[in-house]
Amino acid sequence: MTWTSWCLLADCRAWYSNSFDCDGPACYELAIAGPRGGDLKTVYVGHTGNEKQRMTSYGRDGSHLAQIIASHLTDGWYLHYRSWACPNKRKAEAMERSLLRQFDYPWNGLREGK
Repeated sequence: MTWTSWCLLADCRAWYSNSFDCDGPACYELAIAGPRGGDLKTVYVGHTGNEKQRMTSYGRDGSHLAQIIASHLTDGWYLHYRSWACPNKRKAEAMERSLLRQFDYPWNGLREGK
């Protein structure tokens, strides 16, 4: 297994749900980039029992990252994601914890109202 390619998830006009490729457990990363592409800045890592449902939740209401996602989209950033399919949610969570120990994800730890 390996990471999927980066997929566009949202811009200030639309959410793109046609690229969800996993309806099972996964570890995922969110990244932002400008409208002309360029280097993506990875900003968040998470895990889920169902990738399609989780990404749809971000698209529907931003989930627990609603405020920061809306702010970046309004400022012209594009939101991307990639995922790594896992055999179960426990493995996805373990992968997330491992990545959090290795890398600084600026949006992790942010909570609404903070």
